[in-house]
Amino acid sequence: MQDRLIREGDALTPENPYAVHTRESSHLGWLVHPAPAAELLAEIAAG
Repeated sequence: MQDRLIREGDALTPENPYAVHTRESSHLGWLVHPAPAAELLAEIAAG
């Protein structure tokens, strides 16, 4: 479902596509092991 929503959003705004970053984890994994998410957000913020 999320792939479809991203694809449709990109089609509506081709000049501003989504930047998709994939991490392997369960929903709880982000709470128990926040470092990977924090590292990803730091990379995105740094550009």
